[in-house]
Amino acid sequence: MTPTSPMVARHVGATAPGTKQLLMLHGIYGRGRNWLAVARLLVEQRPDWGCWLADMRHHGDAHPGPECGTLDALAADIETWGAAQGVTPDAVLGHSFGGKVALAYALRQAARPLQTWVIDSTPEAKAPSGSAWDMLGIVRRLPQTFGSRQEAIAGIEAGGFSTEVAQWMSTNLAHDTDAFRWRLDFDVMEQLLHEFFQTPLWTALDPGAPGHDIHVLKASQSSVISPEAVARLTALDAAPAEGRARVHLHHRDGGHWIHAESPDVVVALIAEHLPKS
Repeated sequence: MTPTSPMVARHVGATAPGTKQLLMLHGIYGRGRNWLAVARLLVEQRPDWGCWLADMRHHGDAHPGPECGTLDALAADIETWGAAQGVTPDAVLGHSFGGKVALAYALRQAARPLQTWVIDSTPEAKAPSGSAWDMLGIVRRLPQTFGSRQEAIAGIEAGGFSTEVAQWMSTNLAHDTDAFRWRLDFDVMEQLLHEFFQTPLWTALDPGAPGHDIHVLKASQSSVISPEAVARLTALDAAPAEGRARVHLHHRDGGHWIHAESPDVVVALIAEHLPKS
């Protein structure tokens, strides 16, 4: 019997024989549908590709899994899901936390060609910081229940986040009888964030695996990728790729949630570099 993966995914685009498949991984607090607009635009421009929008364990409609899970465990979820679905992704994209899961998956797939997209995420280990970490502190200071979704949105806005981000975060609320409650377990979210910050994954890029093509998108208004990491990625981009992974660093204007702010920019970049069928 094929093991069941905690991860679930929905498909967008073609499934005809010969169609290549891109698996999209959301960030912390997210879910696959966060990437629906990008997926729809992308398959319009690249009908030779289909997209799978994943809900990783502890997020969206996914099962929690047997434990909180390391980055490698979440990468293993992809393999288990793929075996059950009969899908071996030709490319994997991950945003923020999902970007590091994508790199962990690349390490597990060293024996075959694979394209990996790392969207405003970092292979480095560093102290907890950034918008996702700040969001954790804000939601923990808010009440556990809300009379309306707007109450939660207002509380997140008061913590310094934009209306758009607050509205996106509020999609994690569920209406339970007479109140709105978070679907997310924030103790688990904190453990996953610590795993993200404490785990270096430079080996996926340097040296990485021959036949791997890794694209890192740095959002100009985000501090997720440190200046030191940018310098190292720039050097890898300029280095010969013989016997190692090919690394490409792209800079685009925008914030950490660049795919939500500027989907056309992200789609144009991906569509240009996805391999031809």
